Amino acid sequence: MSTVSASTERRRPAAPSLRPALAVVAVAIVIVLGGTVLALVGTSSARQAPPALSGHHIPGTTLRAAAATSFIAHIAYGGEPPSDIVGSLAVPSGSVYLGRAVYDAGVSQFDRQIRIEIPAPLAEVRKFFQAMLSHERWVTNSVTSPSPGTEQILAEKSGAGYQWRVGITMKGEQVFVAPALAGSGRSAAKSTVAIRLYQVEDAS
Repeated sequence: MSTVSASTERRRPAAPSLRPALAVVAVAIVIVLGGTVLALVGTSSARQAPPALSGHHIPGTTLRAAAATSFIAHIAYGGEPPSDIVGSLAVPSGSVYLGRAVYDAGVSQFDRQIRIEIPAPLAEVRKFFQAMLSHERWVTNSVTSPSPGTEQILAEKSGAGYQWRVGITMKGEQVFVAPALAGSGRSAAKSTVAIRLYQVEDAS
């Protein structure tokens, strides 16, 4: 009897393996984590870390540096300018955005400009940008005065396979302040600055 019982006994079906499902979950986790890392790496250049000068006074001036990222965001397009270029530019704290100009029409190499207003005299503003560019290792090609009351700095720097150039045109102004507001009727100095960024192929 025992032999018959053993031969006729039905075996219970084996429980399904969880290994294939766990493998699928593991692959999904890797894909999600990989996508997150790529998203962080590929963040728009206009949202990169500010330059090292940000928050510090510029030697030789009374001006404090602030990151230029929020201003350059107005002209950023297609991942340009690259993060190393954006991160190597700063503007005086208290600068006000005025507008932009697009010269590349979105079909040629990057060539765009922002305009800002700075509550400081021209001489201070020129010293600020000269010191900032030098600190961030831009190579200054020229410092000129194309017209009375106007200063211009041209500089260049390599980045992401291209040679980037920046033209900073500064114009000083005197604004009359009413006696009721200032107490003396004196004029206050301010400067309007155009920062033009454009790229050329790196000859190296």
